[in-house]
Amino acid sequence: MIGGLMKRTSLFAIAAVAATAFGASAQAADLGGDCCADLEERVAELEATTARKGNRKVSLTVSGWVNEAVLFWDDGVETNTYQVTHMVAQTRFRLVGSAKIDEDLSAGYIIELGVAGSRSDGVDAANDDNGSGVGVRHSAWYLQSKRLGKMTVGQFSTATDGLIDSHVANIGHFDSENAAAMVGSFRLRRADGTTGPQLRNMMGGTSTDSAQIGEGNRMNVVRYDSPSLQGFTLSASWGEDDQWDVALRYAGEFNGVKLAMNVGYQQWRDGNNDERNCLTGGAGDPDKACSQFGVFGGLLHAPTGLFVEAGYGIRWDDNATAVQDDTSTQWFVIAGIERKWFPLGKTTFFGEYQAWDIGATQGTIATFDNSDMRAWGLGINQQIDAAAMDLYLHYRNYDGDSTLRNTTTEYQNFHQLMAGGRIQF
Repeated sequence: MIGGLMKRTSLFAIAAVAATAFGASAQAADLGGDCCADLEERVAELEATTARKGNRKVSLTVSGWVNEAVLFWDDGVETNTYQVTHMVAQTRFRLVGSAKIDEDLSAGYIIELGVAGSRSDGVDAANDDNGSGVGVRHSAWYLQSKRLGKMTVGQFSTATDGLIDSHVANIGHFDSENAAAMVGSFRLRRADGTTGPQLRNMMGGTSTDSAQIGEGNRMNVVRYDSPSLQGFTLSASWGEDDQWDVALRYAGEFNGVKLAMNVGYQQWRDGNNDERNCLTGGAGDPDKACSQFGVFGGLLHAPTGLFVEAGYGIRWDDNATAVQDDTSTQWFVIAGIERKWFPLGKTTFFGEYQAWDIGATQGTIATFDNSDMRAWGLGINQQIDAAAMDLYLHYRNYDGDSTLRNTTTEYQNFHQLMAGGRIQF
C-alpha cells in the first residue's frame, strides 16, 4: 500500500481500538494514554516492514531465496573445505509485478538480482573466495493475452533456457546438468599429479554455463510463449548478435504419474558476447557459428514417489577445422524416490550418471581437439515445510581425459561433496 493509505488505515485502526476500549467497560479508562501510544508504535513498525510501490495500478511481489553450502573437495593431491554460494540455484531476490489492462490483456515486469558471497563455480585449489557481489539475472517487461500468449522484452531466459535442466523431483536447487556451476573452476590433476586443464574447460569452455550442451541461457532477447494447450507450450526467442531458438514443453499428470517432456533447438552467430564454447572464425570473420539440440523427459509416480529423469544435448560447431571434432554431446540419467517419511516434509534420495564428449576447445588455459568427462553421484534432500527450507547433501565423482594432436592425457578423479541449505522468502 502507498503511504497515505497506510496512514489512514493506521488512524482508523487506532480509532476503532479506542472506541472499543471506551465502550467495553469503565475499566478500560484506567489504562491511560499508553495503550494508544503502544498501538501506534506497533502500527508504525508494520508500516516500516511493508513493501511499498509507486502506484496502485501495478502490483509488487518480493520473493527469492538464500542458498549457501559447504564444499569439500579432493583432486587426488590436495583436499580442502570452503563455504560457497551454490551457483546451481544462486542466492537471489526478485521483484515481480503485474497489472490488468482488460479481461484478456495484462502487463507486468520481472527484476531478479543474484547475490554471491563466494561462487561455487569460481573457487579452485588456489582461491577459496570468489565473491561477485550482486548481478542482474532478469530485467524485463511483458504483455500477456489469455488467447494469444505472452511477449517478453529484456534480459530474460531464451526459449531453451531450462530445457534439459528440468526436474520432476525437488532437487533442482543443488543438482544440475550444468556441472560447471558446482565446481567449474577447479583443475584436474594429470596422472603424474601435475595441474591439468580447468574442469570447466574439460566440459567445454571458459564460462560457468559452457557445459550446458543443448541448454539455453539468459540473454537480451524478445521472447514469445504460447498459451498452454492440453499441457503443451511453444516458446521462441531472438536476440543478441545473433541468436534464436525455439522450444516445445509438455507438463501433465495421468493416473498419479507426473510427466514432463521438453525439446528445443538453438542457433547463434554471435561475436564477442556469446558465452558458449564455440570456436571463433578466422581473422576476417571472428564470429562464432554454432547450433544445438536438446531433449528432456521425466516422470514421477506419486503413490510410490519413484522418479526417473534423463536428458540429451548435442552441439555443432561450423568453425571447427577438418582435423578437429566439430560435435559436442552430453547425456545424463537420474533416478530416485521422493516420499514424506517424516512430518518435516518430503525426503528425496537419488543416484545419477552424466557423460560429456566435448569437441574442439580453445582457451587461454587449455586447447583440445577432443575431451571426455564422466561423473556419477548420490544425493539427498530434506524439505522442511514449516520454514520453506531445504537441506541437502550431494556427492559427485568426476574423471576424464583429453586429446590434442593424437596425444591422449588421463586425469585423476575429482571428488566433490556439497552440504548446504536453501531457505525461500
